[in-house]
Amino acid sequence: MFPGRYNPRRYMCLGWYALSLMPLLNKIQHKELITESENEPNTESSREIDTYPKQVWYADDSASGGKLDRIKKWWTDLNHHGPLYGYFPKPSKTWLIVKPEHIAKAKELFPDVQITTEGHRYLGSYIGPDKGVEKFILKETESWKADIKGLVEIAANDPQLAYAAFTYGTSKRWSFVCRTTPGIENYLHHLEYCIKEDFIPAIMGKKFVPDHIRNIASLPARMGGLCIQNCTTTAGVEYSNSVEATKQLTDAIFQQLTTFRPNEEKQLEAINTVKDRKEELFKLQREAIVNGSPPTTKRQLELISEKGASIWLTTLPLKACGFVLNKQEFFDAISLRYNLTLSTANRSTLCICGKQNDINHTLICKTGGYVSLRHNSVRDTVAELLSSVCKDVETEPQLLSVPPTLTLPNGTNRQDGARLDVSARSF
Repeated sequence: MFPGRYNPRRYMCLGWYALSLMPLLNKIQHKELITESENEPNTESSREIDTYPKQVWYADDSASGGKLDRIKKWWTDLNHHGPLYGYFPKPSKTWLIVKPEHIAKAKELFPDVQITTEGHRYLGSYIGPDKGVEKFILKETESWKADIKGLVEIAANDPQLAYAAFTYGTSKRWSFVCRTTPGIENYLHHLEYCIKEDFIPAIMGKKFVPDHIRNIASLPARMGGLCIQNCTTTAGVEYSNSVEATKQLTDAIFQQLTTFRPNEEKQLEAINTVKDRKEELFKLQREAIVNGSPPTTKRQLELISEKGASIWLTTLPLKACGFVLNKQEFFDAISLRYNLTLSTANRSTLCICGKQNDINHTLICKTGGYVSLRHNSVRDTVAELLSSVCKDVETEPQLLSVPPTLTLPNGTNRQDGARLDVSARSF
């Protein structure tokens, strides 16, 4: 059972919620002393038992679970003591989830509360039977698909922005549900279809992407992927990892501890276990892709998995820092990353030298100018770094002529007008 309420402090931070609600929690969480007879005659013993259901609070969202009679006592005390501490439960927004065989008793005990046997949404996840979970996930999927369609429209003009919004924002919505709701992988196929058929082609500037590209895209960027995971294969793993990482907290809630101090060593061990498990999963996934791909794809993955090769992809597109790529630049960068055909919309099929203009020729043709552009980029970067420690930095200064009798290393340019790339003096 989780009650709705009106609370003017809803948007305060969690710390203030905890401080303000602790007096109420202490008031409604108590145990009673029960006296009972032992097996031996004329003997009695007393033991303390908890007459309340198990309850959990997240900020000002409260919930409890247990037998109906105990929940009724908790609900009565919450309505009685809550307003004294600024907490106002609202029965019309409170939901009680019961099994079908208890529906009659629930209606008798809670006449003013919303009662359901199919389950209900709670804190972004869902509590209830499989039928209710399926209905909830399918409804959420339609909302997620609408968000993806919106990103597809953005990608038509700014694919880098759409990609960053997906990886750092939109995808986290179903990632949270995967981590908190078990057994939903079979309900996410429509979402995965929308990602594969609509979103990934949109950020690549293609009409469709083959299956092997989709598999590669599901890898982390440091392994050559795009960080676009396949939720139908990772949902179960995400839930298991979440259970492992939050075990101490869930145990404390189940035991109804009033003070929770996690064991930092156990928590660090759990975090490392989760990281190792995910890393092993990614390695197995990458190995399967490599084994089923031609040698060129294997070599391509090796190159784009090198340290720093994907930094441009995972960096936020901050205009002030010069990290923004325009539409054509982003499409070309993705095509170069996965050895895909470049778009011919803004590129001639023939180079100025007369040869076919493909990716390899563009990188090696000295007539087209790209070789000079790469050289000048490195030259200017070195000069800029040297200027921070030297006073006299110059690019391509002309060298003095040398007499023919002077012995110089083989390959030295003796022609008049020879130039250095960068000169620096006066440290």
